[in-house]
Amino acid sequence: MSMSSLLARLTGFGVLAFISFYAGRVTAPAREFAQASPAAKALKAPAEKANESPTVALDAKVPLSDSEIKAWKQRLDGVAASAARDEDRLRMVAAWAQVDPLSALAYARSSFSHDALSQAMTAVFTNWAKKDPQGAWNWVLANEPGAHSDLRSVLAETGRNNPGLAGQFAAEFATAHPEASAEVYFAALDGVFHTGNFETAKTLIAQAKMPNEEQKNSLINLLAGQWARYQPENAAAWVLQLPAGPVRDQALDAVGQAWSDIDPIKAADFAVNLPPGPDRQTALRQAISKWTLDDPAQASKWVLQFDAHEDFDQAVASIATSYNVMNRNTNLALNWAATIQNPALRTQSVTSIVSTWYVNDAPAALNYIKNSPDVSAESRKALLKVVASMGPPPVSTNP
Repeated sequence: MSMSSLLARLTGFGVLAFISFYAGRVTAPAREFAQASPAAKALKAPAEKANESPTVALDAKVPLSDSEIKAWKQRLDGVAASAARDEDRLRMVAAWAQVDPLSALAYARSSFSHDALSQAMTAVFTNWAKKDPQGAWNWVLANEPGAHSDLRSVLAETGRNNPGLAGQFAAEFATAHPEASAEVYFAALDGVFHTGNFETAKTLIAQAKMPNEEQKNSLINLLAGQWARYQPENAAAWVLQLPAGPVRDQALDAVGQAWSDIDPIKAADFAVNLPPGPDRQTALRQAISKWTLDDPAQASKWVLQFDAHEDFDQAVASIATSYNVMNRNTNLALNWAATIQNPALRTQSVTSIVSTWYVNDAPAALNYIKNSPDVSAESRKALLKVVASMGPPPVSTNP
C-alpha cells in the first residue's frame, strides 16, 4: 500500500484528529553544581552594611581583598546554623578561593558537613582554577592524585577559559593514568562545550592521548551529541565528513538523537535528505518518534507526503505500535503497519497490534484474524497461534 493510498484510507478514521492524544516530553538533564548551585550564580557587589555578606560574581575581574574576606568570615562565625548560612558560606568560599585558595580549602574541610563538603570543594577548585589553573592543577596532582572530583573541577573550569591548557592537563594525566583517560577528557570537554567552542573541541579530541581507538571514538560521540544540541546543522555537517564506517554511524546516531530532542521537524527534514540506507532509517525513526510526541498530526501528515519506502519502516512501525494508536484505534494502527515494506518488521508490527487488540476485545480480534481479506492464510495461522499462546481471552468488563 502506498503512502498516498494510505492517506485516503486514514481519512475515514479521522487520523489527524485521533492521534492528537499524544503528548509529553522528557525533562532536560540536570546541570552540574558548578552551573546551578548558589555558589555558581552571579552575586552582588560587596555590601556596605556591616551585617551583610560582601559577595562577588564568580567571574569577577577584581576579587575581594583579604580584609573583606576576613570580615565576611567573622560575621558568619556569629550566625546560627541554617540553610541560609550554608549558602552564604559557599559564596564566601568561592570568593576566598580567588584570594587565598589554600586557606579557603582548609576552611571548607573544617567547616562544612559531609553532605555540603563536595559543593564547597567544587567551589574552591573551580575558582582556584579560574584565577590560577596551573597552580590549582599542580596542587591537586601533588596532594590529591586520587581525588578525581577535584581534578574534574579544575579541568572543566580550565576548559572554559583555556581549552589548550585543559587539553595539555588531560593529556599529561591520561599518559600517566590511562585507565582514567576518558574521565579527564570528558571533564576538559565539558568546560569547552560550556562556551560553545565546538571547533576547538574537535582539535582537542584529535590530539587526545587515549589508550585505544574505542575510547577516542567515545569522545567523538560526545562531541557529536553535545554540538547537535546547540548547533545541529554544523554538527551534522562535521559528522557527514567523517570517514564512512562505524565511527561515523555512531556519531550520526548521536546527532540524530540530540537534534530530534530540540527540533524534530528540522531533524526529519535533515534525515529524509540523507542517502538511502541504515543511517537514513535510524535518523527518520528518531525524528518521527520525537515529533509524534510533540505534534502527532503534523508528524503523520509529513510522513504521508512521501511514497512508501523501507527507510520509513522503523518510523512508521513506531507510530503503528505506539500505545495510544494500538489501544484506541486498531484500524488506524493496522493501516499504518500495512505500509511497512520490510516483511519481517511488518509481521512483527501486525502481531503486536493484534495481540493488544485481543487483550482489549478478543471477539473482534479473532473475527479479524479469521475473516479479514487483508490477512493471508500464512499470517492467519501465525496470528491464531500467537493469540492461543496468550491463553483464554480476558473477561470483558464492558456493560
